[in-house]
Amino acid sequence: MVKVKTQGDKNLKLWLSKRRSENTTVPVEQAQFPLIEKFGENLTPNMRALRLAMTIADQLLSMGVSANSVVAKTLDITETYCQRPVHIDISANVLMVSQLRGIEREPLTLIRPVTPRDTNYMTIQSIQNLIYEIHKGQHSLDEAEQILDDLLKSPRTFPWWLIMFGNASIVAGVTLMYTSAWEAILTTFCIGMMIDRLLALLIKHRIPPFFRQVAAAGTITVTAALINFAASQGVSFFFDMNPTLLVVGGVVMLVAGLVIVAAVQDAIEEYYLTANARLTKVIMQTVGIVMGILVGLYAARKLGIGIAVSPDPLTLNDLQLQVIGAAMAAGGYALACQTKFRAVAGIGIIGGAGLFLMWNAVNTLGISVVPASGIAAAFIGIIAAFISRFWHTPSVGIIAGSIVPLVPGLMLYNGLMQLINYPPGDPEFFRALGTLFTAATTALAIAAGASFGGMIGRPINQKIAYARNDIPFAEFMRRQINPKHKVNLANLALSQLGRIRKRREWRDHHHVGHAGAVQHDPTSHDIHP
Repeated sequence: MVKVKTQGDKNLKLWLSKRRSENTTVPVEQAQFPLIEKFGENLTPNMRALRLAMTIADQLLSMGVSANSVVAKTLDITETYCQRPVHIDISANVLMVSQLRGIEREPLTLIRPVTPRDTNYMTIQSIQNLIYEIHKGQHSLDEAEQILDDLLKSPRTFPWWLIMFGNASIVAGVTLMYTSAWEAILTTFCIGMMIDRLLALLIKHRIPPFFRQVAAAGTITVTAALINFAASQGVSFFFDMNPTLLVVGGVVMLVAGLVIVAAVQDAIEEYYLTANARLTKVIMQTVGIVMGILVGLYAARKLGIGIAVSPDPLTLNDLQLQVIGAAMAAGGYALACQTKFRAVAGIGIIGGAGLFLMWNAVNTLGISVVPASGIAAAFIGIIAAFISRFWHTPSVGIIAGSIVPLVPGLMLYNGLMQLINYPPGDPEFFRALGTLFTAATTALAIAAGASFGGMIGRPINQKIAYARNDIPFAEFMRRQINPKHKVNLANLALSQLGRIRKRREWRDHHHVGHAGAVQHDPTSHDIHP
């Protein structure tokens, strides 16, 4: 291939030869080449503010916070430190922050990929507190950067054994909802600890989430088969232990970590790409659980320890024990996701109350399980939105933990077993499909109910996040078409943003000056799933 020299190559060669011959430094403004902005220690305050906002948005989005909440909190930062309007766009795992700089200059745009992180609600709360203080003008840009840097370098975390205890409590709590036999509860607790360590090992070796779910669900199923075999060999400790119950508790533990609530909320709030990505992830991980159970059943049969699993539903325990088990499962999830200790017990209480409400809706009012689950989830969402203000805990953590007892893990497992036992030609095959469909609709009802409840109690600044994010840019683009006057169009967009600010400041001033108004600390209710 013949390389053709361009005029730019000739100019570059001429410029370099001139520098060598003169042995002097050519002023930058005299160079006949595009200026390249240097990024280092001398960043402009505007760029530093955008970088701060993007880092915080990255942290929140990677831990499962809904896209609308991330946008609202990012705008709180940019509206404080930036003089020009900023637009935030979230598309699945890509975060983009774009700032208008006038009609004669290109927008300043930053793009960053978002990688998933382990959920830590204490970190989310600390970031949320920082955002609130920034929005109230309590920190300079230097102070905010230093606080965030310290927070990310030394985050508050729980030891691994405490997280393992929380995950194991989910399995034991679900077991208590169906039986009060201490042998079964202790066995499932040990299975939960084993699965937690297995998942930690797979994460360490960067195994994809789908195969982690397959390995965990397969291990649970094979363990249940081994326990069933030991009982058949005369081990009295495992007598009368239902293998279905052993599997269901582990399935709920695996399903509990899925971000279906945030996915449905993103879809409701028209962040369709992000919602589609999260829903696809939920579906793939659920399919991984199903595949793991199938692989486990096949492996058990090949080993000669086939597990006899009944496709019929399990019998629930007494209502009081169901509520206690639900509280244990909800509190265990909160502990596993590193929630503040003082909120763990409260999340357990809300989870038990949600199950109690669903039970009464089904058994007293005669409502079917799908809408009853949605009603209970909406109740949890509303309570979480208000209680989070006093517990200083993100409502995303309260909702995620409290809905664990409502997860249709048993229904999913029963539908799968019915599908295995009844081939397509069997009349019961459609019963199996109906069970799986009910499980799916129940999960969606829980997610939609929790999202609806959270939106009712959401702060007003998050409700208008769409307007805060898009109105300045829409006004800017509209004014570019045949402008009547020669003005800085970025200032026109900024004036629209300023009117929003003035309305919010007037509302805050009016609220503070209202006689007898009760003031709550809003540092903990800004983030919703």
